[in-house]
Parts: sequence; C-alpha cells; structure tokens
Amino acid sequence: MHKFSKMLTASGLVVLSIGMAGCQSGPLLGSESAELVLQKGVAKLADVTSYTYDLGLKGDLKGPEGEVPANVNFDLNMKGNVELKDPKDPKFNLKVSGNMMADKDGGSGELDFRLNKTALFLNLMKLEGKGTVTIPEEMKTQLIGKWWTLAIPPAALEEMAKSLPQGGSESLTPEQKKIKALVEETKFFKNVQYKGNENVGGESSSHYTGDFDKVAFMDFVAKVGEIQGKAMSDAEKTQMKAMMDNMEFGGDIYVAQNSGVLNKVKGSLTIKDSADKTSPSGVVTVELMLSDLNKSVVVEVPANAQAIPMDALGGLGL
Repeated sequence: MHKFSKMLTASGLVVLSIGMAGCQSGPLLGSESAELVLQKGVAKLADVTSYTYDLGLKGDLKGPEGEVPANVNFDLNMKGNVELKDPKDPKFNLKVSGNMMADKDGGSGELDFRLNKTALFLNLMKLEGKGTVTIPEEMKTQLIGKWWTLAIPPAALEEMAKSLPQGGSESLTPEQKKIKALVEETKFFKNVQYKGNENVGGESSSHYTGDFDKVAFMDFVAKVGEIQGKAMSDAEKTQMKAMMDNMEFGGDIYVAQNSGVLNKVKGSLTIKDSADKTSPSGVVTVELMLSDLNKSVVVEVPANAQAIPMDALGGLGL
C-alpha cells in the first residue's frame, strides 16, 4: 500500500468510528441504562433531515521506517450545514480550512463549497505553499478568490438523491434499513462510563466515555459487506485484524437530552508502531458536533459566479 494511502486509511478509521459510536453499556440514568440512551441516540440520527456540523481533525503521524515523508502533520476544520428533507431540493454549505505538512513541504488553504438543486458553487479562497511547494502566480490570479459554478443536470441530481438517505427512516432503502438495524444492535464501545451533563450546541447533553471495541467493529464491517453482497475474504479479514491490532481509540460521546440524538463525539486514535516498522504510527484526534437539528437551511447563490471551464477540467483528467 502506498505510504500516503496508509496514513489516510489510518486517519479515516477515526471518522468512520464517529458514525458508529453508540451501542454501549454503562451505569443507570433514571429509568434507562447508558446503553439504551446511546442506542436510541444513534437510531434517531436516521430521522434527522438537516443539521449544522463542525468537524475538526488533527494528525501527527510518522511514516514507515526508511520512507519519506518521515512525518505528516495536518490540522483541518470542516463546518457548514446540510438539508436532505426533499430529495429534489438538496442543500449543502461547506467551508474547509486547514494545513498539511509532509516533512518540510506542504501548504494551507480555505475552500467554500455550496450546492442546491440547480448547481454547485466553488470558491478557492486561499491556497499557499510551504517549503518547496509553490503556487504559480498565474494560478492565483485566474482561480483563487473567485466563485465558480457548474450546473447540475436533472439526471445527475436524481442519481445523487438515490444515493443519499433523506426524509428520515421511512425513506431508507431495504439495504440501508438492514445496516441501520445492525448499527443499533452492535456495541462499538466498551468500558462506558457516565460523566455528567454538559452544554453541546445550546442543548443539555449527557456525557459518556468509552473505548473502541475493535472486535465488534470488525464483525460489523464483515456483516455490512455481506448485506451489500461484497463478503470479505479470509485474507481481507486477516489484513483488517492486523491493522486494527496496532490501533487504540478512546473517546467521549454526547447525547442531547431533549432530542435524544447523538450530537457530539471527540476522541483520539493512537496508531502503534508495527513490529516490522512498515506501517505509519502516531495520533489522530477528531471532534464532531451536530446542532440545529431539523432546521431549514439556506444556500446563498454567489453573485457573478463564472462557469467552470470544462476544457480545463478535461485537461486534468476529470
């Protein structure tokens, strides 16, 4: 596996674990156990049709021994809101900012992305290189700080709508319903403890801590593959186990008390050195907060947005 792919795979496991955090056991809270509170918190996410999100990712990774880059560091933030209430009228707002360094080379940037039922809009607001990475002045003049747009053909919009679960649990496909049921019955965390109440996004929320259950996660991944008709081979299962044996994840999970929805997850993924030193190691931290559940989202159409030149995209192989 390419060295960058290894690092991205390791980091991606943290993001994947965010959506899975939810079927744990713990102390009693009133008439419901912590396990039941968390199970319901995850299940209710399927009925959330709009939300504001704020996701932060930070990583400090060491590459495989003898390979370059020797170190990769990144600090990324993604925030915005989404509304999928009407499959024919999706609404997305996303702002991405951050920086990444591979040894002494890298860069930083900011991106604003918007989408409605007619078009997508893109603004590369900032892009700077560091070390030996330089951004040509011509590119800065032509692309950076300008709004670009690309019309969405009706057929493409229809295909996108089919791929996204929208409108709540009743709109899930039979396959998605099976996966949702599997999430509800799987205990992804162990050693769960109730820590008290905290304010999350303006709503009083119950706070829990727990350790990622790698065995339960691997079993979940295998069963999802079976549901999707892509069963894992024994070799793939062995490879996944070897990768998971070198990782540990511990985190905090929050459930809003009024809505009962899981609304925050934060934690750290520690990637240990493998015995043969051929895999990346280090720590990746993640924090995700959801708020403004089921509130209307507005996508502001930028004035004077220019059409993306398709011939230029073709030159990039897109």
